[in-house]
Amino acid sequence: MERILLLSGAMGAGKTAVAAMLESGGGFQRLSTSGYLRQYGAGLGPEGQRQQLQDLGDRLDLETDYRWVVDDVALPSFARWPDAAHWLLDAARKPRQVTHFRAQFGPMVRHVHLTAPDGVLRERYTQRSEPADTPYDKAIRHPNEVAARGLLGEADHVFDTSTMSTDQVVARIQTMWEC
Repeated sequence: MERILLLSGAMGAGKTAVAAMLESGGGFQRLSTSGYLRQYGAGLGPEGQRQQLQDLGDRLDLETDYRWVVDDVALPSFARWPDAAHWLLDAARKPRQVTHFRAQFGPMVRHVHLTAPDGVLRERYTQRSEPADTPYDKAIRHPNEVAARGLLGEADHVFDTSTMSTDQVVARIQTMWEC
């Protein structure tokens, strides 16, 4: 293992697009917290699933001091695919999660926070939302969203996706370890 990239940012900031490009063409293997939560909470129904996953993640945060992302997602993935050199956590949500990754893996970790002006984030959220989804103004007040947006000050690099294309962000990420 050579590198672990932690992506954080607001809903609509571009994490999914950046992660998909890094995974498909950048040689990164994804660490999926949502996949873990879906498996862990196998009985979750489709209605309100996002909220149910957030609640389950919050419960695990409290029960494990936020270590479940390292202990139950990252470490087992590293063991299953020992030849993978580049790893990506596409949704760091809490400062303690970042702290645990840095403590466990030191200089292999880089944290990138994606941002955009609120009007852009609102528009992106509205364009992709379904009728049953939580309205934007309520969604941004959820503690996980507040915490994720607050990771801006914890990041090694911050990129504004309203002024940079996904390709440009990915190119900058790929050069971070070359310095």
